[in-house]
Amino acid sequence: MTPILAPQTLYRHPDGWSISYAENALISTDDDLNFVIVPIGNICLLELAKKLYDIAMKGTP
Repeated sequence: MTPILAPQTLYRHPDGWSISYAENALISTDDDLNFVIVPIGNICLLELAKKLYDIAMKGTP
């Protein structure tokens, strides 16, 4: 039997696209079900989180 991918939604934009995570991959999907899968391991995921945090903190007073 083929396993079913059940991504965890990390972010959903009001315009309809979303970013999810499953099986060591980030998945970006739009309303038309177009998608991009970006393979990322645990170490790279942590590095991405740190970079996103730094970007967010620059915009915080």
